Amino acid sequence: MKKNFVNSKANYPQKNFHIGFVLKGLILGFLFSLICFLILSIILSLSNVSENFIKPASYIIMILSIVLGSVYASRKVEKNGWLYGAITGLLYIIILIIINIITSNTFSLQQIMVSRILMGLIAGTIGGILGINLR
Repeated sequence: MKKNFVNSKANYPQKNFHIGFVLKGLILGFLFSLICFLILSIILSLSNVSENFIKPASYIIMILSIVLGSVYASRKVEKNGWLYGAITGLLYIIILIIINIITSNTFSLQQIMVSRILMGLIAGTIGGILGINLR
């Protein structure tokens, strides 16, 4: 007896990846970064804060932006929030790397670039886990 196997979508779970959520999370993250860096520049120009404050502040802003964008992206999905968050964080860092390459006309894979990629993945994953649990 020969069985006919019909390729039906009802038999298989949907595995759609919604890139729109990630893109909206990226936009939100970059808008948050822009606002924070504008506030930081106003603070630096109006006060006597040391310029040594810029580097740690920029890392904090970057991490918060990635977490915020990842939380937004993962709140819209039903599962795999960590994955949406990690992808959002990775894309955020890749966009920053592309901007750096365009503005400096050089590219070299340095330890700091690798650490930023890992930072983006970790912050994004944490944001994705937070976002899926905040629904």
